[in-house]
Amino acid sequence: MTFVVTLIVTLLLIAIPFPSAMALVLPHFGVLFVVWWALMRNYRLSMTLLMLASIPMDVAYGTALGLHALIFALLAYLLTLLGPRVRQVNWLRQSVVVFLVLLLAAAASYWGRTLTGQDPEFLLLVVQALCTALAWAPMRLLFEWLAHLTGEPEVRTS
Repeated sequence: MTFVVTLIVTLLLIAIPFPSAMALVLPHFGVLFVVWWALMRNYRLSMTLLMLASIPMDVAYGTALGLHALIFALLAYLLTLLGPRVRQVNWLRQSVVVFLVLLLAAAASYWGRTLTGQDPEFLLLVVQALCTALAWAPMRLLFEWLAHLTGEPEVRTS
C-alpha cells in the first residue's frame, strides 16, 4: 500500500507543470522515490516493482523505455549496500551520500541517452543531481508522513 501511495504522489509531482525557469533546479522526483525506498525501506523493496514504476517515468520524461529501470536498479543496488551506514547519520550527511550516488546515476543516464541518439548536457545532469540531493530531506519527510498515513511501522533512524 505504501509503495502505491508514494508512487502516485511521485507521479503527481512529476506531472505538475512547473515554470520553465525552474527546469534547471527542479529535482528528479522519480529518483528521490527510489532513494527513499532503497535507504529507508530496503527490506520491502522489490526490483520488479521498481521496474514497473520506471515505465510511467520513462513516458513522463520522454526517455527510452528502460532507461529509468537501469538507473533505478543501479540506485537501489548502491543504496541498499550503503543503507545501514547512511541511515545512522543526520540528513545533511545523507544528502552528501545521495549526491555522490546520484552522480553515478547521472553518468549512467548520460551514457543511456547518448546511446539513444540524444545529446544530453552532462553539467545539467550534475546540477540536477545536486538539486535532487538538496531536496532529499523534505522528500524524506513527505514519504515518511505518507508511510505513517498508510499504517506502515516506523523505521528507527537518527
